[in-house]
Amino acid sequence: MGAPMKRSLTRLVLVLALAGLAEPAAAQDLFRSILGPPRPYYPPPPRGYYPPPPQYYQQPRLIPAPGSAAPKAATPQTKDAAKEPPRIPETPPVYEGEMSRLAEILGALHYLRPLCGTKDGTRWRSEMSGMIEAEGPPPERRDRLISSFNRSYVAYEQTYRTCTPAADLAIRRFLDEGARLSREIATRYGN
Repeated sequence: MGAPMKRSLTRLVLVLALAGLAEPAAAQDLFRSILGPPRPYYPPPPRGYYPPPPQYYQQPRLIPAPGSAAPKAATPQTKDAAKEPPRIPETPPVYEGEMSRLAEILGALHYLRPLCGTKDGTRWRSEMSGMIEAEGPPPERRDRLISSFNRSYVAYEQTYRTCTPAADLAIRRFLDEGARLSREIATRYGN
């Protein structure tokens, strides 16, 4: 920066400073419009101080205070509810993983086989329905099997738009793996 430029900048700063001194209220309004109102100063908290937690973090009192009555139950139990044993969540069978994989295979075949020109129609969906009916799972397991079927169908629908050699290879592998899995499940865990 040259000497003439420095002098002109110095003069500009001096003129602005003097203009600010002439009308201090206008200068303060200018700074407030740019920076906003001044913030109050709060000194920092002492070292090692942690504020108390907000009210919604505090746990409700479970033990009644001394001298007060015990809290009443929120819902009165009927005689029938008292006689019912507590529900124990059903543990999935040991072959749950194999069944889930078989459902995925059926979902993939339901999309890929018609894509590659095979006239299967709804054969693989019917196979899945038959598998669920034969198993007779509780609603949670049934929903998991159906979601495995649907997830696989959607995944291959997003991957393949036309029949390719890779889709043909996937079909052959799925048919082999599905046959092997169904044989293993039947021989290992069948009645």
